[in-house]
Amino acid sequence: MESMVDFASNDNVDRQLLGEFERTVLAILPSNASFAEREQLALRLANELVRRHLQNWLQQMAQAQPTQIVLDDVLYRRHQPGQVAYNSLCGPLWVNRWTYRPVGVRNGPTRVPLELAAGLIESATPQLAKYVAQGYAKAPIRSVEQDLHAAHRLPPSRCTLERMALAIGTQVKKVAQRLEHQVRVDEVVPDHAVAINLGLDRTSIPMAEDGPVRPASVTDTPKAASRHRQRVLRYRMGYVGTVTLTDAEGETLVTRRYAAPAHVGPDRILERMMADLRLVREQKPELRIAVVQDGAPELWTLMGDALRAELKLGPRAVAWHEIIDRYHLMQHLAEGLELVVPKYPARVRKLEQWRQELDQNDRAIVSIHRWLDRVARKRKRWDKMNQVVGRYICILRRFRYASAKKRGLHQGSGVTEGACKTLITKRTKRSGQRWRPRGISAVLALRSLLESDRLDRFWPLFAARYQKLPLAA
Repeated sequence: MESMVDFASNDNVDRQLLGEFERTVLAILPSNASFAEREQLALRLANELVRRHLQNWLQQMAQAQPTQIVLDDVLYRRHQPGQVAYNSLCGPLWVNRWTYRPVGVRNGPTRVPLELAAGLIESATPQLAKYVAQGYAKAPIRSVEQDLHAAHRLPPSRCTLERMALAIGTQVKKVAQRLEHQVRVDEVVPDHAVAINLGLDRTSIPMAEDGPVRPASVTDTPKAASRHRQRVLRYRMGYVGTVTLTDAEGETLVTRRYAAPAHVGPDRILERMMADLRLVREQKPELRIAVVQDGAPELWTLMGDALRAELKLGPRAVAWHEIIDRYHLMQHLAEGLELVVPKYPARVRKLEQWRQELDQNDRAIVSIHRWLDRVARKRKRWDKMNQVVGRYICILRRFRYASAKKRGLHQGSGVTEGACKTLITKRTKRSGQRWRPRGISAVLALRSLLESDRLDRFWPLFAARYQKLPLAA
């Protein structure tokens, strides 16, 4: 059954403007135009209407600027007029405005009060800047440009978008840790959360680095000789950290993801993870804490030192649950079985038996380790078995999967492994991609906020840094 709904007219709509808009569309389109053609024309006219409105408004703001202003307790005076095109979603906004220079300072730095009054971000309107930041976090700038054109928007050139995204990402990286503190204040821990799971991991990032210098001519200038320097592809290990809240069944409720390139290191990631932990413990001190990651000893050392500093514990104290990723363990056990059990069906049955034992008993890892050790010695494969399994199973408290399941803790580091792919692999390892330190830092700063569901709340705080009301002197 179909129903007809009468929509009330919006009294705020200017009837005269709407009528003029419809008459303009009818005057341009032929009588046999399709609906798709009508939609395209309407979008094009709307873009031009919005562009002219924003341009006129910026021009009025520029003309209202006084001869002398005060910014940050410094007196500025008009320095030089000029016409500038600011970028928007609807096309360039051409504005005649003045630059200002500190009074009494020869060749001092210039500022543009219009940009501060309007809150323009890297020569772009706030909405375009946010779209570029979010799009750059998701995909290369080519894809961002294509999406804007597909939406019948009029963005600037691809090079301009690239410079804008890089500048925004660089600024976000500088202030992300400080502004995230204000974002966390509004975050509430779910009532049915029982545990917080932390994890740290690494994955490779393709970096373009300067290599050896090619042979150059003796007549080359130093600047020309520098062009002969080769660019070499090297893979550097970036860090990824996750903070996950789980319920009594071990299901994920909330996840925060962080990433940093190799030249930045894991320190900032750990500081932000500890800030999340601090907020959670302030709201629900009874939550259990667990560290779930693979067996890399250096990562366990980093995480342990950070937790001891946060919880104010001694150098060897452990006040949390430690769990080595179960899937990595089963892989090592399977490799160990290949050394001592030649038949495949027998290995499959043994692995299934061990899986059940690990689900039911925390002491199962002890009996498994003893069985492998005994059989390997009997068959004179102990040295190889020690390399595959013995060095991996060295701290038995990290294999208590039965109690972890009962306490709502993760048994595997799938969240952290997935974050490596989500934050780094999908964005930075596309065909032919190579990264410089500034570019990879900007991308990962934006992508960490996006994948942690914080970008929408972070952006108003970030955009406020570009807005300031100049005072007339």
